[in-house]
Amino acid sequence: METPTLVEQERKLMDLLTRRVHATFRDARAAGVPAEVFDDVESIAASMAAALPTTHVYDLLVGPFYDTSGLTRWWGISRQAVNKAVAAGTVIACRLADDGQWVYPTWQFTDERTVHPHLITLWQTLREAADPWTCAVWLRSRQPGLGDRTAVEWITDGHPVDTALALARADAERWRA
Repeated sequence: METPTLVEQERKLMDLLTRRVHATFRDARAAGVPAEVFDDVESIAASMAAALPTTHVYDLLVGPFYDTSGLTRWWGISRQAVNKAVAAGTVIACRLADDGQWVYPTWQFTDERTVHPHLITLWQTLREAADPWTCAVWLRSRQPGLGDRTAVEWITDGHPVDTALALARADAERWRA
């Protein structure tokens, strides 16, 4: 199956958003909600857009990403809770050099909005020996030992973590040497 283009994804997203916004307004009218509730359309649009992955030059290597605002909205938690997850190493996070902002690769998240536990296992193993960007690039680079798949593809396709973990440990050892 071919990967959809950005234009196709945008069209799909806009169609879905249009339907959901129409349904929300229909329900609001039926419930007698006053129009003033929706007065700040700029703020509503900004909140919706914040949940979209951000774009950056690193998108080509490791992205797309959520920024902290987008992730807090998507997860429904505070910035402090996200910061705690970063400090604990339970979310894959990289800091942008230009503004110091944290970004979170979207590929780490499951359909249930959790971080894939096997990716975190690999992440924590790699982080013992390298900076976040090196580790994120490793996770998204094709590995001959994984049938020329990336570790992310390997794990999300349901292959055993042990195979990828052995490669991660070997590379982490080499990086430490």
